[in-house]
Amino acid sequence: MTLLERLRRAAGRLLRSGDPDIQPRRSNAAPAASQPPPHENERGTRTREHDARGFGFVGLAGEESIGAMSAGELSAWENRGIPSIDRVSDEFESRADEKQDVTTSLNFPLHWTTARESWDYLFEFSVACELLGPRPDDRVLDFAAGTCWATELLSRLGVRTVSVDLSLEMMRRGRQRLAADSRLTFRDDAAFVVARGQALPFADGSFDGVLCLNALHHQPSYAVALREIRRVLKPGGRAVFSEPGTAHAAQPLSAFRMREESVLEKPVSLPAIRRVAMDAGFTRMRVIPLRSASAYVFEYAAAPADAATLRQMWDETVRLSPGEHARFVLDNGDDPPADTLLPPHRLTGRLQARIVLEQVSATVTAGQSFTDRLRITNTGSVTWKARGRRFGGQVTCGLKVCDAHDELPRDVAPGEEIEIDMTVAGALSPGRYGLRYDVVVEGVTWFEFQGSPCARRSLDVTASDVPRA
Repeated sequence: MTLLERLRRAAGRLLRSGDPDIQPRRSNAAPAASQPPPHENERGTRTREHDARGFGFVGLAGEESIGAMSAGELSAWENRGIPSIDRVSDEFESRADEKQDVTTSLNFPLHWTTARESWDYLFEFSVACELLGPRPDDRVLDFAAGTCWATELLSRLGVRTVSVDLSLEMMRRGRQRLAADSRLTFRDDAAFVVARGQALPFADGSFDGVLCLNALHHQPSYAVALREIRRVLKPGGRAVFSEPGTAHAAQPLSAFRMREESVLEKPVSLPAIRRVAMDAGFTRMRVIPLRSASAYVFEYAAAPADAATLRQMWDETVRLSPGEHARFVLDNGDDPPADTLLPPHRLTGRLQARIVLEQVSATVTAGQSFTDRLRITNTGSVTWKARGRRFGGQVTCGLKVCDAHDELPRDVAPGEEIEIDMTVAGALSPGRYGLRYDVVVEGVTWFEFQGSPCARRSLDVTASDVPRA
């Protein structure tokens, strides 16, 4: 029986029996005689060890336990000093994480109580990745990574990752799960760091993005954690959060875990989080009104197809989603231009090209493909890479309007010249078109947006002579 099954059964028994102890307990209350003694943290204070692969781990000590809190106590807790926060954070994190068995943690989320929960975790990750929008060579921080399941999936997608968590054992298991599969693109580049969420051991502006899945509500102080997250984000970066709903802390299972496991389950208040996020220096908060995958299937599968009912159901989704699942994005600065997926400070060197149209087709018939010959010279200061990473980064020649792209035959250094025969499928209807030929760093930017001139010409597309049946 898994830990979650045991917790659910115990919570169910408490609800059926009407046990008054289900109510939040004061943090300074003495444990009942039937409860086990507090878990002792034996990692010592501020110890550091390094393994052969160079990963640094910081062991942290904890000295006091924490129970469930009332709203007043929670407010007071947010204003406590950092040393006290750190000591308590050490205790409940080490106690909760390290109880999880190795098999469960290495296979999470696929090895869990039911398939439905696995699907919900994968849905949650997919939404978070779409919001995060990782780009070529981005480095992403998996904040409070736990079993590092999101780290593994990010690595499978070709993202460079750094995982941080308070539990030394979880970071060891995270490294173990990545080392088990040689197909992971950046597994040798992944780093696993043990540290508090309130004192991240990274320089300012170290990460392009931060991913935090179901972990912010375990942090002793939202304000301190968000200040640290914003500090380590680069300008233009974003942090994506997926948290339990606003009523999560009041649920019986949460109260049970706070009392029996000393796991901090804080209320998730989006207005309060927005206030502390703006105070921390974030420029914008976006809330994503989505529910779980299972909720959509259950409610929409048999829904009538008329537009009015679907609009009503969507309004209900927007109303209910914050209470069930809080997904939001915090932006550290303005978004890049629409067609530029990297902010200007990430563009190293000068992207410039001279494009000469050597041979073109002035007129084609609708449905007919055509081929243009281009001579392209690299007049910038950086080498164009013919092959990129999973998310792009390679340089191609693009034809706007037709949305055609052609790969470079090889890398092109500054001053070098290549010829490309670009074949365009006959997808244009009859008419006259203005075509623009440009060079593009896939997933990054068109050269035109960096001041490089396009090659332009007109194309006449005539109607086909084939008579209609």
